[in-house]
Parts: sequence; structure tokens; C-alpha cells
Amino acid sequence: MGAITTTLNWTALIGWTVVAVMTVFLHLSGDDTPSGELMKITLFCELICASETLKIAAGLLRGDLALSFTVHYTRLLMYFVTMPHSEVSTTVVKMILLAWSLTEMFRYPMVLFPEVPLLRTIRYATPLITFPLGAGTEAYAAYKVLMVTENMLLKPVLGLVVLINVGGGTLWYPGMIHKVIRSVSGKKKAK
Repeated sequence: MGAITTTLNWTALIGWTVVAVMTVFLHLSGDDTPSGELMKITLFCELICASETLKIAAGLLRGDLALSFTVHYTRLLMYFVTMPHSEVSTTVVKMILLAWSLTEMFRYPMVLFPEVPLLRTIRYATPLITFPLGAGTEAYAAYKVLMVTENMLLKPVLGLVVLINVGGGTLWYPGMIHKVIRSVSGKKKAK
């Protein structure tokens, strides 16, 4: 792993941890609206994650290109279209931020230290909780905006988010469980 990649990975880990902590404190304080700083940190971290999709496409990084594209396209759509929309409650936004940040907080240690089996297991087990939370709240937010938008270009895009997050999620979940089982058993092929 090169110095730039390592720096980006550490930056993303620290950034997503800050997003998680800020989101929890936001909830505990009773303040409903995520701050501009929280949203800027989230976007910065997500752009680091999305850049990994380009690395996968270029063959510089192992990974599932279709899944990576879908996840990061959806996150950026959520960030720019649904999260700022008045139809989406701040509670839903906080749940999405928490799901994203926890997923990445527990993914990056494995990326930084791939030789540690426990980190691999934690990385694969975390989405068993965060994926349903994130995919469900993203689908709900997309549906809420879909029902009120008059933008004919957004309608099919938002509809796809609902379809993929609900339908695709039910198809991907068994594979996620299988990765955890493989990781716990010590088999190497879990991605």
C-alpha cells in the first residue's frame, strides 16, 4: 500500500469516526439538524470511499465493482438529493449518517491491517447490522422524495434506489452472512 493510499485510508477512518461521534452527540443533545461541518466531513469521507470505485475499475484495487458503484452512487444521491429535501426528516438523515459512518469505521481497520483476522471478521460482521439500517433508511428517504418530486429525471433514479435497496438487499444479505462465516472459520476467500 503506497503512502498516499495509506494516508487516505487513515483520513477516512478518522473522518468517519468523527462523523459517528458527531451524529451520536447530535442525537443526544436533542438538536435535530446536522451541522454544515458534519455534512462537509461526511462528503469528504464519502468522496474518499467513492474514489476506491475508480481504483477497482482501473484494476488497482480488489473489490466488487458493481457493488461499490451502487453503494457510492446511492450515497452521493442521498447526500445531494434526498438528505437536503424537506420531505426527509432529520432523524432519517441521522440514521443514514450513523449507518454509513459505522460501516466505514469498522471497514477501514481491516483495510489498514489486512493481516489481522479479527479485524476482517469485524469488518464483515458490522454490515449485518448497518446494511439493513442504511439501506432501509436510504430507501425510505428516496421514496419520500419520489412521491413529491416533479423532476422526471429523478423519478426513475429514486425508484431504482428503492428497488435496489429493498430487493437487492434481500439478495445480498445471505452472501454477507456467508462472508462472516468464512471469516470466522479462517477461510481466505471472503472479499
